Amino acid sequence: MKKTEAKKEKKEIKQKITPAAKKTAPKVKKEAKKELKPKKATKAEAAVKIEAPKAAIAEKPAHVVHVEERKAAPEKKKPPKIVQYHGTGGRKTSGARVWISEGSGKYLINGRPIENYTCGRKLLLKMAMEPFVTTNTLGKYDVYADAYGGGVCSQIGAVRQAVSKAIIQAKPEHRPILRKTGLLTRDPRMKERKKYGQKRARKRFQFSKR
Repeated sequence: MKKTEAKKEKKEIKQKITPAAKKTAPKVKKEAKKELKPKKATKAEAAVKIEAPKAAIAEKPAHVVHVEERKAAPEKKKPPKIVQYHGTGGRKTSGARVWISEGSGKYLINGRPIENYTCGRKLLLKMAMEPFVTTNTLGKYDVYADAYGGGVCSQIGAVRQAVSKAIIQAKPEHRPILRKTGLLTRDPRMKERKKYGQKRARKRFQFSKR
């Protein structure tokens, strides 16, 4: 009995709330939300806001403006690009990569001056400078070489060929002179391989009768 009475009371309450009352409730909430939203500024108001800081800057005293102008960092000028010419060379088991550019005549091999790298050996210094002497360009180019493999003597031979190729890239008119002196051809002389049944490439084992 109690359950049935409770159900009847719920129905009566639902019937009292009309559909018109339901529709009016959310409308009140929407109106409240609209009131909370800030109004958009008009074009005239926005223009006034932009002009205000400009006027404030104009009102600053002259010495303050000059100080601000000095603080502004000047534009950094980019350094001029260095034109480099590349060449590669080889000798025996050594190899070399060379970059030359117009300069005062620096000659670096693996980051060391050539005099230090060759331990002051005049023959090796002469070999390294030969391409510049033949083309009359001594002291006009800076050389940066990367040599690897073999010994110092073969590395200088590889650098010499690489420098000759780089000079041709810089000035192609020097090609006939360098070709004539043989500075463009790789020296084919290599150590001969050891043969089986022998001590070295040509040497035999000592013969024994007994």
